[in-house]
Amino acid sequence: TIKRSMITIQSLRKQKARLGLLFLAPIMTGILVFTAGPILFSLLLSFFYWDIFKPMKFAGLANYQWLFEDEVAGAAFKNTILFAVATVVAQNILGFTLALSVRNILNKYFRFFFRSVFFLPLLMSGATISVFMSYMFNSDFGVVNYYLSLIGISQIAWLTSTQVALITTVIIYVWQHIGFAFILFLGAFSTMPQEVLDAATVDGAKGLKKIWHIYLPLVSPTLFFASVIGFIHAVQVFDQPYILTRGGPGDSNRTAVMLIYDVAFQDLEFGYGSAIAFALFLIIFAATLIQFWAQKKWVFFE
Repeated sequence: TIKRSMITIQSLRKQKARLGLLFLAPIMTGILVFTAGPILFSLLLSFFYWDIFKPMKFAGLANYQWLFEDEVAGAAFKNTILFAVATVVAQNILGFTLALSVRNILNKYFRFFFRSVFFLPLLMSGATISVFMSYMFNSDFGVVNYYLSLIGISQIAWLTSTQVALITTVIIYVWQHIGFAFILFLGAFSTMPQEVLDAATVDGAKGLKKIWHIYLPLVSPTLFFASVIGFIHAVQVFDQPYILTRGGPGDSNRTAVMLIYDVAFQDLEFGYGSAIAFALFLIIFAATLIQFWAQKKWVFFE
């Protein structure tokens, strides 16, 4: 009887395992076809010269050598990393601050209003917002320079200066995507144990001291998640810099994805474009590994 029951349990476990694999099959197939497959093909293609019209020609490491020697590629990757770091830091700081402020609003209707207002830009496309903001930040007739002039600040070449164009793109990107970090932090604040906050208040913790020693440790898992996802998304930015300045002036606002688009789909250098894409993939992969390694030192899981 015991042997029969053990055999029955084992058979049930096997059936559950097969059923689980059956349900996972569509997802795994999609990942293999639409994610892993293109990545592997891009890696393979990076070792060839190919312009669609002619047969592939083996290039070895020539495309990667070209990448390291290309000054435009160097500028694009530098801009991409600076852009990603700046946007992640700004999104987390502003998202945390806004979420904490909204949490302290007593009126539920005002809380609902501000939640909607801060999250609404995230629902709009980057292209739509970029077109709208290109008029807002226009040097000659934009409303941003107009209001700055009222307080005595001279015109700023937001989209035509090599020193300011990338900063303008960061501002616009953060304005659109701040709702993501805001909602995450707002959710984290709502799950905080009230007894911990009350105990901190009784012990005299308040202001920045309370934020640093109580709020930040409690929301550190959310901060880690927002940083990882935010960085991965930011290094793939294309809409905003392309529509605002087409990567200019010069290459001051050109990003890695813009470079891939120009090389692969404008110049038809698919081998070199694949090399750039795979280099970008390695940067994302390495940055994610570093973030997961570093989180052991500052993220506090309950």
